[in-house]
Amino acid sequence: SLFPVLGISLQDAAVAMPGETEPGLRTDALSIGVRLRPLLSGNVEIDGLVVDGLLVRTTGAPDEAAIDTSRMNDQELDRFYAARRELREQAGAEAGAGAALGLPLALNVGELLLTNARIETINSGTGEVSVVEVPRLKATELNLAEAPIPLSMELRFPGKQPITVTLDGVIRVDPAVQHITLDGIKLAVSGATTETLTLDARGDVDINRQVADMTLQLEVGPARGGGTLRFASYESPQIDADLNLDRASPALFVLAGPEAAAEAGSEKSSASGDAPLPLDAIRLIDTRAQLAIDQLVLEPHEVTDVNISLRAVDGVITVSRFIGMLHGGKLDLTATFNGRHNTASLQSVGKLEALDIEAALAAMESQPVFGGSASLEWNFTGRGRSANEVIEALRGPINLTTDAPVLKGTSVQAMLCEAVALVNQERLTTTFASNTEFQELSATLALADGKLNLQPLRATLPGVQLIGKGNLELLTQDFDTTFKARLSPALEDLDRACRVSKRLTAIDWPVKCKGNTAEDPAKWCRVNTDAIIEDLATNEAKRQLEKEAGKLLDKLFK
Repeated sequence: SLFPVLGISLQDAAVAMPGETEPGLRTDALSIGVRLRPLLSGNVEIDGLVVDGLLVRTTGAPDEAAIDTSRMNDQELDRFYAARRELREQAGAEAGAGAALGLPLALNVGELLLTNARIETINSGTGEVSVVEVPRLKATELNLAEAPIPLSMELRFPGKQPITVTLDGVIRVDPAVQHITLDGIKLAVSGATTETLTLDARGDVDINRQVADMTLQLEVGPARGGGTLRFASYESPQIDADLNLDRASPALFVLAGPEAAAEAGSEKSSASGDAPLPLDAIRLIDTRAQLAIDQLVLEPHEVTDVNISLRAVDGVITVSRFIGMLHGGKLDLTATFNGRHNTASLQSVGKLEALDIEAALAAMESQPVFGGSASLEWNFTGRGRSANEVIEALRGPINLTTDAPVLKGTSVQAMLCEAVALVNQERLTTTFASNTEFQELSATLALADGKLNLQPLRATLPGVQLIGKGNLELLTQDFDTTFKARLSPALEDLDRACRVSKRLTAIDWPVKCKGNTAEDPAKWCRVNTDAIIEDLATNEAKRQLEKEAGKLLDKLFK
């Protein structure tokens, strides 16, 4: 060739920068090929740059101490939020006025190939070494003239939980305005989560302002979706996402690796609801999101056709919209978690219409003790510094109505008829159904002191009306309720021995229900026959007294 490629090759080379006592850069092999003809016109065109076994050692500044907001009082927290906003606005203004990168020569590299590279950064404060491995990096037609640059790269972050990142795609770079265009980048991350995370991204990156506007397609295990995402380091919200997902679950994003799994397991087993809420981490979130999810898995339940609108900033997470279908019922709620100050608060207003009770119990692997559908409306608030404190401090009404409710495994009518037959001194001859089919079941519930109080519960079934009161412990799921049953003559239709006279319909038949929701429902309730006999005796004495008093009054008037 008349204009050959000028080449240089180095083996086992090292470079020490001024002030370094040891070389900070080493390489096993380095070869560079430069085209001769462009040099004659003042341009540098590198035919190829191949580096193998590169080792870069640098000393970094000590990490800035993270601000621990958990140690601040409420007034200090307010000042912290204001100062953070001011610093962010100032940094954004300075970044927007940043100068463009000046280059003395145009950059043209036919092929850049880097293999087996390792970057070690030593923390000057602690002496800890962080390592990034680059097994392979390849770029062709590398330039700064906004022409397409095909790029592929593999990164590894070794440690207790190794993470591998692969990248393939095409980018364009404009140094004059500090701008990078992503014509199509495919990013795969494995080791950070239980499932490999794959992203296909297109968009623009403003280097000076640290802003990225991207269109995404993503996969995490079985979950797939897409949408838009904007990251702006100096703006609020820093992350603004509008995403559609076919399936989502917090379990998909659990840390992967045996060590991480072991640590997560030990933390889960040792953690309790008494642990402080992670308010310090929540206060760092600055996100706005619009999410449409076909299937949201919140163990043990699944919510379908979900739409969520949320905003998180300065420790306050506001869910202005959460709608979906839960076990056949329509869910519609709003909620606000306020962790701005050290005592957090939770508020929620919502309703759930026509929930399939049996499906909900099956999802919780509970005994199918109830059937039918239920509708709920609620408005509650809670405050505290731990999850248990918030639960125990919940206050507010919950209204419950049902449609075709069925209590399975026990017959309320049979239980009451046995008591009536005992009073009538007769035997039952009818075989009763094993379930109780209510004609109506509703309750006004109230949250207070960690309990769900019945105020009251009303139920109607053939021949029986029930009014109950009691409570359910939210943390232990223990309950203790007492019902007053009023009987009607229609009860005789079930069994002749179950006939009720006027004296039996005039009293309240006490039914005591006590236990735990995980226990056999057949053991929950019993009729207090001692109280019934006592009431009957009292009523009979009262009737006789009234009769004798009536006779006495007749004599007095005569």
